[in-house]
Amino acid sequence: MTLKRSTGIDINATPDTVWDLLMQPSRYPDLMEPSDEMVDVGDGVVKEGYVYSVNGGIAPFKGKSTWTVSRVEPKSLQVHDGDDGTVKIHTDWRISPTESGSHLSHNTELTPPWYLAPVMAVMWPMMMRKRTQTAIDTTMRNFKRIAEGAAPRA
Repeated sequence: MTLKRSTGIDINATPDTVWDLLMQPSRYPDLMEPSDEMVDVGDGVVKEGYVYSVNGGIAPFKGKSTWTVSRVEPKSLQVHDGDDGTVKIHTDWRISPTESGSHLSHNTELTPPWYLAPVMAVMWPMMMRKRTQTAIDTTMRNFKRIAEGAAPRA
């Protein structure tokens, strides 16, 4: 059972500006709604194989997760795979140029272990679908606000 959510947003900033934000894991708590704090920002430049850890998640599934950047196509695509010890998370970030700047799209796939499938069959339609969509929609608004020059969220 894989649970999927997608969203996208137009940003009045260059693809380079949006890409630069994705290349700064220390900024992820300002950008990504489910990221409460960075535990380990990893070493070096974000590239395939880069590993980082974050505290956060979508309630009631909060805790530490470890992420590996599994694919990078410079200035257009990043794929991150996470594991919080219970749920596997697959995300991709796609940037494309537009007449007014950029379009950022984001897909998230959550795969719980087999033994949680019955629980998620109930929780997903009742609350997790909406909570997950709200989190990724807020994340996109954060990217837009920060990329367009607004102050980071409090």
